Amino acid sequence: MMRNFGWVDTVQALIIPWAFTALGAFLLRQFFLTVPQELDDAARVDGAGTVRTFLSVMVPLARPTLAVLAVFSFISYWNSFLWPLVIVNDVNARATIPLGLQAFFGQQGNEWSLVMAASVISMLPTVIILVLLQKHLVRGIVTSGLGGR
Repeated sequence: MMRNFGWVDTVQALIIPWAFTALGAFLLRQFFLTVPQELDDAARVDGAGTVRTFLSVMVPLARPTLAVLAVFSFISYWNSFLWPLVIVNDVNARATIPLGLQAFFGQQGNEWSLVMAASVISMLPTVIILVLLQKHLVRGIVTSGLGGR
């Protein structure tokens, strides 16, 4: 399919297939089932249409859940190895972090100090996202039912 779209060895092939996942659909569905119908009814009484109700009422309520989904998706696809290995032909131009880490292992041996340094550097974007979205992440986990009660 990526070859038919002309997306082999492109950034679109690395991003678009993972933009919409079953986890996202399930998580958002479960959240929206917990939103009281009265909020939707109140928005309609105030004259808001379907799109306005969604953008003004539902999306702000779903912000913590969207933060959880963003963090979970980012972490799982940041660490993805197999799909980039299949879709990227020119490893020097569009290699992802896991493919770059794999390049440290070679026939001449392993430079473990370089592998560990590269691993720590590859964790930095994930840590930064977790720190920035921590407040929304905690609130989203509590309200989405993933709290482990």
